[in-house]
Amino acid sequence: MKWLTVALVVLVISVLVALAALPDPGYVLIGYGNYSIETTLTVLLLVLVLAYGLARVIADLWQVPSRFKRWNVHHQDRRLQHDFDLAMTELVEGRPERAEHRLARLAAANERPLAVYLTAARVASRVGADDRRDRYLALARQRHPHAELAIGLTQAELQLSHSQLDQAQTTLARLQALSPHNAQVLRLLMQLYLAQQDWQSLRDLLPLFRKSQALGADQWQHLAVEAYRHRLLDLGQGSDLQALQAGWEQLPAGVKSEQPLVATYLEALLRLGASAQAERLLREQLQTHWDGQLIYAYGDIVAPDAAAQLTVAEGWLQQHGEDPVLLLSLGKISLRNELWGKARSYLEASIDLEPTAEAYRLLGALLERLDDPEGAALCYRKGIEVADHSRPTLVAPDPGALVHGPA
Repeated sequence: MKWLTVALVVLVISVLVALAALPDPGYVLIGYGNYSIETTLTVLLLVLVLAYGLARVIADLWQVPSRFKRWNVHHQDRRLQHDFDLAMTELVEGRPERAEHRLARLAAANERPLAVYLTAARVASRVGADDRRDRYLALARQRHPHAELAIGLTQAELQLSHSQLDQAQTTLARLQALSPHNAQVLRLLMQLYLAQQDWQSLRDLLPLFRKSQALGADQWQHLAVEAYRHRLLDLGQGSDLQALQAGWEQLPAGVKSEQPLVATYLEALLRLGASAQAERLLREQLQTHWDGQLIYAYGDIVAPDAAAQLTVAEGWLQQHGEDPVLLLSLGKISLRNELWGKARSYLEASIDLEPTAEAYRLLGALLERLDDPEGAALCYRKGIEVADHSRPTLVAPDPGALVHGPA
């Protein structure tokens, strides 16, 4: 259609030129050395037009091989895309074996897109064929050496999905050397270290996670809390109180107020007999952040100076007097001070605001001590009736120790 249009245009122009030249066809003389050509202007113009047309024909014929090659590549790409789409359809429809067979045929040809090899590796991994998975990835490296990072990330991801932790660690070590700040490499390293419970390596990566923004703020916070919590657990298992305290002081300021870390450090302090430090820790935390779990734990700590502890807790009554947890903790501390009347008042006030099984148990034990068996029995019965599953504890309470004091 294109050639027909060009021919018609040339024909029309030739006719117009001929008609315009009929009254005076013009005269053209071309000389070169001993040779000369004489003709009319009309004939010269027609010759030039024909020469241009011939040149275009020759140029188009010269480009026929390259045009055929482009057409063939385009045809092959369309066929490849068709086969790839069929493989994806079979995979989604739950036929991974057929999908892998189709992808394997595509991968066997030369210079196939990287997606074919990576997808074939994923499908082989899905059906548990690790040897074929590794072969597809090796072909991908051979034919697409510039895509080492993408291929390595796929390999590490598939190794992690099959719990091949040693192989994944080798792969990720190579990738980290290749691209140390790549966000996806860091995320896969996080998965690896979590699976290995390698908390030290996770702590070492925390600055990189934040700098590369590989994790969101909430994810980073959660990971930091968990990593540092295990550090405190390790220190708390030993017998070095100074090392434990130094570990706590070295925590980033942004995580020290997190309840899981406070709870872990508190339990470690109490395990090492540092009740005074535990009491001071909770007091400092409650000065900046009022929390029901913290005030509950404060009531369970057997401080060296129980009277001073009671004074501190009663100082919070002005602002939090209607807090049943604070009243319960005040009852516990009063019991340790052997202030039976005050303990009874605080426990009864806590029960009035929020009846709990623990408050009833403590009040029942106190009434037994005060020779009121009927009142004690009533408290025990009401305590059994109260479902108390909502009161989390940082330190497991010991009602007997609270009533009778420390041994």
